[in-house]
Amino acid sequence: MKTVAVVGPPGSGKTLVATSLALYLHFASARSALIDKTPEKIGAKLVGQYVKLAADLNEAMSMGVEYAVIDTPPYEAPKAHRYVLVVEPQDLKYAPKELDDKTYLVVNKTNAILPKDNHIPFIDEIHWYYQHGVHPLLGDSPAMRKLRKRMGKLLRSITEWL
Repeated sequence: MKTVAVVGPPGSGKTLVATSLALYLHFASARSALIDKTPEKIGAKLVGQYVKLAADLNEAMSMGVEYAVIDTPPYEAPKAHRYVLVVEPQDLKYAPKELDDKTYLVVNKTNAILPKDNHIPFIDEIHWYYQHGVHPLLGDSPAMRKLRKRMGKLLRSITEWL
């Protein structure tokens, strides 16, 4: 089983990236689980009906999954095979300049004109979807369709990196 921990500072968008990656891996292979280690368990509430949920790595292993995506609390980094570091543009200056092959950098809430594959544009509607208990990628507004297209490229890139 491969483990991917999504880490970063508070409010950086770890839950969006972790749940999106868990959904993507589930729809691609049906052999993934989300381990939500955050105190609020928002990710588990958003994707629990679509993705297998596990309390820890042992439970995920007993489910026979191929991938376990760990949504971590701020500033915690559990042991994992790979790490996805999620930061906002203003935190980018604190991110390591050279990343090892176990770490993938994602910049969330960016200006929409940045063309990089690892950037997610800021979309105000995401908060509304969270408040109403719907994962943003499952929303059906023009902004969410645009986000789905952008996230699809990012998630494909992360999956190839795995």
